[in-house]
Order: sequence, then structure tokens, then C-alpha cells
Amino acid sequence: LKEAYEKKGVFGHKELPDDRIEELKDADRETLIVLATLTISLDYMRNANELWNSTVQTFKDPEVNWLFVPQEVSKREKEETLNALLKYGLAKKKKRDLEIWETISKTLHGKYGGSVVNLFAEYDYRVDKMFEDFLKNRKGEFPSLSGRKIFPHWIRTLKEKFNFPFKGMENLPIPVDVHVTRATFTTGCITGSYSSKGISETVRRRVVEVWEKGLKGTGILPIEMFRPLWLLSKHGCRYRKDGERPKLSECPVKNLCVEGKVIVTSKRVEIET
Repeated sequence: LKEAYEKKGVFGHKELPDDRIEELKDADRETLIVLATLTISLDYMRNANELWNSTVQTFKDPEVNWLFVPQEVSKREKEETLNALLKYGLAKKKKRDLEIWETISKTLHGKYGGSVVNLFAEYDYRVDKMFEDFLKNRKGEFPSLSGRKIFPHWIRTLKEKFNFPFKGMENLPIPVDVHVTRATFTTGCITGSYSSKGISETVRRRVVEVWEKGLKGTGILPIEMFRPLWLLSKHGCRYRKDGERPKLSECPVKNLCVEGKVIVTSKRVEIET
């Protein structure tokens, strides 16, 4: 799968939604790092393409692009910030998204001079130690970003886009979202019977473990498999229905594709393989 991705892409695709940031490459690097950080903090139960489209539109609008400057967010009234977040649909869950955006912005402004780089420097770029600390101690200062899925997803994005000198990335789990979960089941990495409302903790843990163990000794980090698995699911596995696999013939890993029921959405997981 990784080889197929590197050669021609998966079903001809190589780009993730967060690659939209390339459209803004003329902007200041530090600002783009904050932009990526705040956008990813809202990447829960969301259509990622729509989320990044909202971010790009917001950033290109001089009336509201102050949203990506922590110092500015810190001094604005809640209503003004919410209206700015709503202008292009950045916020979907008004109360929660506003709280996440404001809290992270105020933390960055108050403790790190508005700089995400300063935040990483505090941990000497040891993202595995940072992950532990965020999970245990910093959920109040970095809501959403301190989650088990969002944190490694954030680190992967920043590493790919800004080439941070991160250490300890081999100790981060693969970000477990709908696409990674679905592709892990469709390729037979996990088989059996599972049923739950959304991705349960049991399923999440199994996905993390199978990639951690399966990649040991290969030189491939679990976090590096996010992109090819996401693309495999998005452009192939999601078309499965009632035993039919319409994308099978053109799938780069069709020899691994399992028969049976594989239904994975944000609200429902049903596996019989």
C-alpha cells in the first residue's frame, strides 16, 4: 500500500484535505503553523474537506483572518470571535468550537507569545513526552488537541508541512479515525465480529495495537500509514455495500481485501469478517 501510494497514489490520489495549506504558502510560516494547529483542533466528527475549505476561505478574507493570530483572538469578545468562525463555516458546534478556539489561542498567547514553535521547544521537540503530558495534564489548556486521535494527527501534519525536528515520533499511535479504522478492517489486519455505536475504545485500541506490532522492525512509523490508509478508505473501501466491492479490481492491495460486512461510520461500526 505504501509503495503504491509513493508510485502512483492510491486510486490515483495522493492528497489529504490538510494539503490545502499549500495554497497559502506565501504567508508567514509561524502564522501557517498556528493556522494548522487551530484548524486541526476542530477536526473531530467533521468532514475534513469542508473544514479545510472553510479555513482557506477564512484566511483569505482580511475581515476575519485575525482568527489565526492568538493575540487578536485573546482580546476579542466571544460574540465577535464566534461570528468570525461562522462566516465560512469554520465552527459547526458553536459553543464547543468557540471554546476550543479561544482556549488554545489564549494559552498560546499567554504562555508562548502566540508561537506554536515555542510550545514545542518547551518539550525539546519530544512529541512522545509531550503526548503523555497533554493527555494527563493539559486538556484544559489544549482542548481537543490533547486527544488520542487529534494529537498524533496534528504532529503528522506539522511534520509533513513544516519539517519540525520532532523526536520520539515512533512512539506515537496511528491517528484512529473512520477511514483508518475502515481500511484496517477491509485489508484483514483485524478480523472478527465487532458492533458498536461509533468507534469504541476496544476497536480504537485494536487498530493502534495492530499497526504498532505489525510495523515493528520495518522502519515505517505507525503515523506514516495514516495517509495511505485514509486514501484507501476514502477512494475505495467506503464504496463497499452488501458484500459488493465495486473498487476491488483497481485496488492496489486487492489481494488483501477481505469478504464480509465492513461498515464503519462515525455513528456505527459493524464488522463480520
